[in-house]
Amino acid sequence: MKFYITGTRRGLGKYLLDRLNTVESLEECDVFINCKHDGFSQVEMLYKAYELKKTAINISSNSGDRFKKRGILRENIYGIEKIALDHANEQLFYLGMDTTSLRFGWLDAERVAEVKDNKMSLQFVLDTIEWVLLNPHRVKEITITPQDWYRIGEDTVSEQMKRSDKLYKYSGMYAAQHKKINRKYNLTRIREEIKDLPDLHDNQIMLQSRDGKDFYTGLLQIDKLPEGSSEDDFNKLNVPEDSEIARFIQAEGLTRTRLMVLPPKGCYTFHFDPTPRIHLVVETNEWAFMTDDKWRLFHVPDNGYPYYFDTTKPHTAINSSLEPRIHIVGIAPLKPYK
Repeated sequence: MKFYITGTRRGLGKYLLDRLNTVESLEECDVFINCKHDGFSQVEMLYKAYELKKTAINISSNSGDRFKKRGILRENIYGIEKIALDHANEQLFYLGMDTTSLRFGWLDAERVAEVKDNKMSLQFVLDTIEWVLLNPHRVKEITITPQDWYRIGEDTVSEQMKRSDKLYKYSGMYAAQHKKINRKYNLTRIREEIKDLPDLHDNQIMLQSRDGKDFYTGLLQIDKLPEGSSEDDFNKLNVPEDSEIARFIQAEGLTRTRLMVLPPKGCYTFHFDPTPRIHLVVETNEWAFMTDDKWRLFHVPDNGYPYYFDTTKPHTAINSSLEPRIHIVGIAPLKPYK
């Protein structure tokens, strides 16, 4: 799906922009995420989307409900504007438009950083959008508020609930989990260059190191790194600078890049990484897959294009074939890829 999102300068809009396949105009999109609040502008944008026959997800609020926390009524222009959005959504829904109003309580965004009440993660919003879009039925409206800790008492929230809430921040939308980068590399050259590398240890070898010579320090899990070092320290090429492997590493701004082989009938543990990764598939087959955090399988082709993966979400890789699967994997720079 192609998404057009309003209000992408900060907060939820920016969070969605960094994780979805976005376009520059309402006319180009499949799904319009109506996020920017500016008076009644969301209502106007929704009617434009209706005229263009677009699917719409409206980021609304429960603030229009006729009460305030702890039962105190107050003036609320913002709430009235959101009520107007909900009514427009309802009208157009019954006119046949695929439009949904998501009425959230407090979200964990910078605009309300000073609010002390419990909040919902932006990742949860992304999951909710996914649920609506993948639902076989039409969804007109949902109201979701965070658990009110002030009401139930923090001491009644079990440690298991706290751990689950923390882990849930790593779950997310499949569409956000991988994105093709529009730069192509010569796989024929790379396959030849791999033949000149030293032997693999545990089906891996370092293509970058701290000194440009060490092919084996930094393999496997991050907790195996030398004490006092970080992934960013592995930033010197172990391969010739004029090689195609080096061109890939330097063009994508990678650190701690490894050649990783998943043997036939192999599978990694279900895990998440501290930072996103960029994969360049060197060799694969139709029976090699990666999973997202909801156990859905997807195949990544060896087409010469790298893929950005948000591997901070739980995932694994499976090679259910009789041939090895070979990827070059590096730590992605902080700037999200488009």
